[in-house]
Amino acid sequence: MEDIIFSPMEIDAIGEIMNISLGSSATAASNMLDHRVDITTPRVSVVNAEDFTLGKIEPAVGVEIKYVCGLEGSNIMLLKRSDVKAIVDILLMTETPDEEFELNDLSISAVCEVMNQMMGSSATALSDFLGRMVNISTPESFELNDLDKVKEEHFPVTKGPVIVVRFNLTIEGVLDSEFMNVMSVELGKELIAGIGFNMDEEEPAPEPAAPAPAPAGGGATMSQEEIEAMMAGGTPPAAPAAPAAPVGQPAPVPGAPAPGEMPPYPGYPPYGQMPAPGQYPYPYPPYPMYPPQQPAPPEPKVINAAQPKMRELSADARLSQEQKDNLDLILSVPLEVAVEIGRTRRKIQEILSFSKGSLVVLDKLAGDQVDLLVNGQCVAKGDVVVIDDNFGIRITEILQKPDINELVQG
Repeated sequence: MEDIIFSPMEIDAIGEIMNISLGSSATAASNMLDHRVDITTPRVSVVNAEDFTLGKIEPAVGVEIKYVCGLEGSNIMLLKRSDVKAIVDILLMTETPDEEFELNDLSISAVCEVMNQMMGSSATALSDFLGRMVNISTPESFELNDLDKVKEEHFPVTKGPVIVVRFNLTIEGVLDSEFMNVMSVELGKELIAGIGFNMDEEEPAPEPAAPAPAPAGGGATMSQEEIEAMMAGGTPPAAPAAPAAPVGQPAPVPGAPAPGEMPPYPGYPPYGQMPAPGQYPYPYPPYPMYPPQQPAPPEPKVINAAQPKMRELSADARLSQEQKDNLDLILSVPLEVAVEIGRTRRKIQEILSFSKGSLVVLDKLAGDQVDLLVNGQCVAKGDVVVIDDNFGIRITEILQKPDINELVQG
């Protein structure tokens, strides 16, 4: 059936688009489950909705995701019930026996959150791939106890063709299975149309007629009377006079090109005529009216370099005589040096809700300089660097010198 609706190249294009979008979904699922997730090997087929069966994934659980922006239609993900149980057990860190597992509010919420993250990443990948905004609705989960009822409530059509894409699903150390993706034929056509496939057949353009061969030599042919006159040594009959110019227009100049023609140039054949073999050099010499365009040389980049002005760090002017005498002892006191990338304030209620994977936004923008603290006092700013797999800081600014007593007592 797919050969009637889609060509083999279009079937491959649908599989590649789904492979790219769900490849991004696998990354999102890996981050959420803290396990390596692989979604590979898409197999695309077109079947009648009334002939659709679950096959190896029965008993199954379905999740419907509707497109609300950029695309029209919906995607229905069909997974094995045992695979859904494994995903829920990973999220909730439990081990539920197969006979005790049920789709309650907690498990449905967990499955929908995983699918929301996966299909959200898939929509983002489709947006980048198709070049337009693509957004989805909140996933809706359901059990497939009655397949006919599910077709009526969730399938794009109850009679007629639908697109079924099967994927291999692997979660490292947990499961190796497969799942299905069901969508409408119209959605599949919209996907491949977004990458330049035209579903409408176009009539082939008629081939242009071959031009008539030009006479050898590139000039006009001579009549029999002109040839006989030349052989007899006489003067050939005069060529017919050029037509007079219309009233109000200048008379044509003999030998000048007609309007719209290229001016003659030595080394080129006459305008509109094909050269005879060996008559003109090939390739033709460059035409003087169209010299080759040379790229403009790049403008030199001017970098202003200057010696940085550093303040002297001598502390003699601020030290007492006793401190000057004991300067060696003071300089040998160890201090705690720390680097702070930013701060934020949160309520106790928000801090108690922290868990693995929570995101805390600091008060500094990405790329800002970090603070170098000595015993809690900010003494310098700098940029973060990596040296032999260790983080470091390259000091770019020394702040006003803090009091040595504060650093020692801090």
